[in-house]
Amino acid sequence: RAVKRQAPSTSGTDEEEVHLLALIVKSSHNDDTECKKKLEEYCKTLTDAKLKPENVHNKLKDFCGNGNEEKKCKGLKDKVKAKCAEFKGKLGKNLASPSDKDCKENERQCLFLEG
Repeated sequence: RAVKRQAPSTSGTDEEEVHLLALIVKSSHNDDTECKKKLEEYCKTLTDAKLKPENVHNKLKDFCGNGNEEKKCKGLKDKVKAKCAEFKGKLGKNLASPSDKDCKENERQCLFLEG
């Protein structure tokens, strides 16, 4: 039996990156300058603690140093708003007829929105 293989998707990687950035910079995602400042502080905290960013999380390697903080923060506001709008629509449908399964699936997203 033939099995159709899908090309690897980058959207999961992007989604993980947006989650991680949003958790680090919290409400500063709305302002590129504040976001950059928070991310630089976070990276400095890791360095001061003698931790390599990539040992904490493999994505952090791309976040810290070489001006990457500014690149990563650029457009984060729009990405977070898009994720929130998408989830709000999905959640609205689930609230019409809630189930335990829906709660478990949506718990992670709710925690993201609270942050």
